[in-house]
Amino acid sequence: MEISIMDVAKGLVPLTPFAGRDLGTLTEAELAAAHDLSCRLTRLAEVPAALIAAELARRSADKPGGGMARRQGHRNATRMVAKGQGGTTGQARDAIVTGGLLGGDGEGDGTGEEAVRWPAIAAAVTTGDLSLAQARLLIETLDGLVDTDGPDADLGRLHALEAQLVAKALKLSLMDLRKVCLDVTARWNPTAWQTKETQRHAQRYLNFTERADGMFAITGLLDPASAAPLIAWGDTQVRAAFNQRRDEGLGPAEPGEAGRIRADAFVDLARHGMRCDQPGSGISTTVVIRLSEEALRTELGLGSCDSISTPLTGGQLRRMAVDAGILPLVLGTGSRVLDLGYTKRYFTPEQRLALAERDGGCAFCHAPVAWCNAHHIDWWAKDLGRTDLSNGVLLCTRCHHRIHDDGWQVRATATEVWFIPPATVDPTRTPRQGGKAALHIPL
Repeated sequence: MEISIMDVAKGLVPLTPFAGRDLGTLTEAELAAAHDLSCRLTRLAEVPAALIAAELARRSADKPGGGMARRQGHRNATRMVAKGQGGTTGQARDAIVTGGLLGGDGEGDGTGEEAVRWPAIAAAVTTGDLSLAQARLLIETLDGLVDTDGPDADLGRLHALEAQLVAKALKLSLMDLRKVCLDVTARWNPTAWQTKETQRHAQRYLNFTERADGMFAITGLLDPASAAPLIAWGDTQVRAAFNQRRDEGLGPAEPGEAGRIRADAFVDLARHGMRCDQPGSGISTTVVIRLSEEALRTELGLGSCDSISTPLTGGQLRRMAVDAGILPLVLGTGSRVLDLGYTKRYFTPEQRLALAERDGGCAFCHAPVAWCNAHHIDWWAKDLGRTDLSNGVLLCTRCHHRIHDDGWQVRATATEVWFIPPATVDPTRTPRQGGKAALHIPL
């Protein structure tokens, strides 16, 4: 695939109206437009650098006598690219992996040229729609599925999935796109995912290192099932402490306060474990796991946990469900009444669990469930809002204020939620899907 400096220069043309303008005089709409154009230009400018980085990596592959990077005085190609870019080794790998795709790495296409194995990703990168980080994530996800399927890989099905992933990438942040890729990988081959789950559990560890200044550094890795109760415990303590600050009128917390609260909470948890005949913090903590009735009964299939993004197998969730403090939400069975009309002002715990099943956390920004509260779409205080699922939405505090203060509208059913932007954000006011559905790709 060829791309020249002239191709990148074309990206400058739409910025011409802003040339020589004092940024301070731009309207909000003009500044937002200039921002979008400059970001696209940045992504376009990365493409030639990615092609060069991939070629550098190819020439630096382990060979007798060392490769190019070693001859140039670097440990490897990744370090050489990172130094040249003035960035991290992760950013260097983004360039090398994506450049390797753009340079042609597939079978011949019948014209004497190499075919690109993921053409939709390549096209989106060379038009400035995808960043190198997004492209690398999608490439490695799809390559992983090919490796999992082996010789029986259905390339037609994989290319259809590729198109769906690119479409999601155009709408989502990199962090949310990672959630989509994890979910797709787990559902693509649940048996292979179960093997990875066992491997992750075997790789868990925790180390404490005393530094020269007397502080201790904590390093480690935890598999998702082990991390879930710790995350739920820490987030519960943070939320309780912040709610207390709000109720007492103490104002915003100091920077880093959430981290200090978690540190104190885990120290208290260890102390409690050493004298477990005494009560705990007094703040109840529940780890909510979600699985189908079939998964609970047979241990087959996949489910989820509100504390983490990584899907879990039915067998792992079933083992978690027998522990104290774990609430299994079994889907597809009878439950309590979830629509209360005007009889109650606040959403019940059962309704909050049902909203979390639809929204997956903050329906707007996808923050974890523990950071969210259930809010009425039509305000209860105005005698308009029923305390029903179709009138409820999970939002973190920041998004709750954004929705009310900036003119967004919310539309919801028991299974979907949509956000309608104000005309200042989108003149067409096209609804944007929120909740779990925004991160889901049907296979």
